[in-house]
Amino acid sequence: MIADAFAATGEHAAAAGGHAAAGSGMPQFEPSVFQHEIFWSIASFIILLYLLRKYVLPPIEKVLDARNEKIRSDLGAAETSRREAEKISAEIQKQLNSARRQAEQTIEEARLEAAKYRELARESLSQELAKKKTLALAEIDTAKASAIAELHHAAVDIAMLATEKLIAKNMTKTETNKMVQEAITAIQESKIPIH
Repeated sequence: MIADAFAATGEHAAAAGGHAAAGSGMPQFEPSVFQHEIFWSIASFIILLYLLRKYVLPPIEKVLDARNEKIRSDLGAAETSRREAEKISAEIQKQLNSARRQAEQTIEEARLEAAKYRELARESLSQELAKKKTLALAEIDTAKASAIAELHHAAVDIAMLATEKLIAKNMTKTETNKMVQEAITAIQESKIPIH
């Protein structure tokens, strides 16, 4: 069929060649050839479309469909992952807030307990200082009493020694009177009351 078409086209071209030589010089614009060329162009185009539709387009459509399906599936997976990430983020934020509150509570409890121990230590120190003060005052009183007792014994010893020396000395009546008079004068001058 194609061979017959080419042969008919060739015969027409030869017949039209005489006219073409005389005419425009472009056979595709000759009215006698123009109808056959349009027919074969349309037939070739239809055949080409049929072949493309039958053998070329199905594999391309499969690839495009597979690609669209993969993109849809990836978008779905991404959306699922985003939702899961938001859930995990919210859970982590909740745990962080809980941990922060617990840490603040623990710090507050530690602060209160430290204040309590500080107060107990202060009270204990005050009690211990009061005990030490009481003991020190008792020791001072004991030392004072001991010193007074020793001073009393020393005064008694000195008085006894002075008395012994006075008695041992042979004194005359005049000397004794003079000594008594001097003692009375000394007592009056010092204004010491006589018991």
